[in-house]
Amino acid sequence: MNEEIKVLGEIFEQSTKNFPNKLALKKGDTEYTFAQLKDAVIKLKNYLLGLGLKKGDKFSVIGENRPEWAIGYLAIVRAGLVCVPLDPMLKEGEIIHVLRESESRGILSSENHLYKIEGVKGELKNLKWIIPLNSIKELDVGEDIPAGQIDPDSLAVLIFTSGTTGTSKAVMLSHNNIISNVKSLQSAIRLDENDTMVSIIPMHHTFEATCGFFYPLYCGAGIYYPPSLKPNDLQATMKSARVTCLIAVPLLFEKFLHAVYRKVTRSSMPTKILFNTISGIGSVFKFLRKPLFARVRREMGLEHIRIAIAGGAALPAKVAQGLELFGIPVLQGYGLTESSPVISVSPLKNSKNDSVGLPLPDVEVKINDPDTSGIGEIMARGPNVMLGYYKNQQATDEVLKGGWLYTGDLGRIDKNGYLYIIGRMKSLIVTQTGKNIYPEELEEKLIKSEWIEEILIVPRINPETKKEEICAIIYPHYELLEQYSISKGITLTEPDIQLIYKDEIKKCNENLPVYKKITRFEIREEEFPKTTTKKIKRHLFIERGIKV
Repeated sequence: MNEEIKVLGEIFEQSTKNFPNKLALKKGDTEYTFAQLKDAVIKLKNYLLGLGLKKGDKFSVIGENRPEWAIGYLAIVRAGLVCVPLDPMLKEGEIIHVLRESESRGILSSENHLYKIEGVKGELKNLKWIIPLNSIKELDVGEDIPAGQIDPDSLAVLIFTSGTTGTSKAVMLSHNNIISNVKSLQSAIRLDENDTMVSIIPMHHTFEATCGFFYPLYCGAGIYYPPSLKPNDLQATMKSARVTCLIAVPLLFEKFLHAVYRKVTRSSMPTKILFNTISGIGSVFKFLRKPLFARVRREMGLEHIRIAIAGGAALPAKVAQGLELFGIPVLQGYGLTESSPVISVSPLKNSKNDSVGLPLPDVEVKINDPDTSGIGEIMARGPNVMLGYYKNQQATDEVLKGGWLYTGDLGRIDKNGYLYIIGRMKSLIVTQTGKNIYPEELEEKLIKSEWIEEILIVPRINPETKKEEICAIIYPHYELLEQYSISKGITLTEPDIQLIYKDEIKKCNENLPVYKKITRFEIREEEFPKTTTKKIKRHLFIERGIKV
C-alpha cells in the first residue's frame, strides 16, 4: 500500500485519492477532510516558497496539538524545507538555543505561544518570519510553486532531544527514515480508513509524530484532537471520535485504571464483589471480560476501542494486565528518536507483557557484548536509523558504528526473538564487588504495590559508613492512604506511613540476593518531575545526587 510515497509531505496522498471526503483531522469545530487537508498543505507550501525560502532551509513549528500544527509540519517538508518541531513547554532561553542552533528562518506558532517567540526574536538573527497558525485558514495563494525534486534521503526533520543548552543534541531524520518506519508499522499495527484516533502525546515528540500523525494519515484513519487533557475533555473527545485505536504513554493508561478503580470503590457491594472476582479470573475466562466491563469502557469513551498502544516509557505489567481485564488489547513498543522512533512492537497475538515485542520488518536488533544472563547494550540497524546528530560528529560517532545504532539501553533477546528492556546503561548501578544492579528491575517489583504511585531506585552514599547503598525514593498513593484512614476510622501518622513502606521494601527484598537488596528509602510529598512523555527525570536524582 502506498509504496510510491517517498517524501514525507506526500504521506497522505493515497488516502486523499481513495477517501477525499473522509475526515482526516478534527478539533472542536475545525475539521479537514483529506481533500481539504491536501488543499491547505499545498497553499501553505506555496506561501512558504513564495517567501523566497530555499530547499534545506530550517523552519520551526510550536503549539498545542491541533490540525493547523499538522498542516504546518506537512507544508514545511512538502516545500523541501526542514521542519524543526519545538516542545511548547520550553522556556525562553531554551527556545533561543533551539532556534539559534537550528538556524531556523521562521516559525509557525499557535497564538498561545506567540508571546514567547516575539520575546526572543531580537536574539535571533536568522529568524525572519513569525506566522500565527490561525492565519493558515486565511491563505489564498493562487499560483502553485513547485518545490522541485526532493531527495528521499535528504534531511526532513531536526529534533532536539533536550532543550537544555548544555546537553541538547539535534537528531537528523530523513524523509526515508520516517517513511520506512511508517511502512514497517503496517505489519504490527493494522489501521485503515475505518479507524479513528485521539491525539494525546505532544506532536513534537517523534513517537506521536510517526505513530499518531503520519501513520494514521497514511492509512486513511481520522485523527481527533481534544480541547485539553482534562479527563472530561478527553472522555468527550473519545466518545465523539468513537476511538478505535489509542496511543498514549503508560502514565495515562495508569491514570485511566485508577479512575476505573475509584468508580468501583464508590459502587454497590455486589459490583465490588463482581469486580474483585473477575480480577482474579484466569485466561480461560477472557471472553467474559469484554461484556462484563462494557459499561465501564462506554463511560470512559472506549466503547469502540480495539487496540491500545503504549510507548515513550516502560509499561508496568500491572497496567497491561489491568487493560486486558477490561477487554482492551494492549501493545507496547520500543524505540528512540534516533530510530524514527520504532524499533520493536509486541504482536497482538502471542504478546508478552514483560517484553517490548519483536523487531519491525527491515529493522535488525542484536545485543552487544552480552553478559552471562544475555544482557548487554541494545543495537539496532535499518533504514529508520537517523542520519546523525546535527553539527555534532563526535556525538554521532559515539552512537553510530558500522551502520548500527548503539541505543544506550540494556536488554536481552529470548530464544523466540522477543526483546526485553532491562534499563538504561546510565542508570546501571555497579557495586564495589563488581555486581550489576538494574534499577528498573527493582522498580518493576515495587510498583506492583498498591501503596506506591511512583518509584525510583538510585544509589545513595550512607553518611555514616560512606558506602553506597540502594535507595528507594517513593511517591505514595496518597489517595489510597486517605481511603484506608477513613475506612479504619484512624489518622495515619508519619511512623504509620513509614511502617507501611518499610513492609513493602521487606517484601521486595525477600527473594533478592544480598547485593540487590534495598537498604533505605525516602518518601516524597510530590510527584517526580517528568519529561513531556511522562518519564521521570532520573538524571536529577542520580547525576546531582539531590532531592527535588
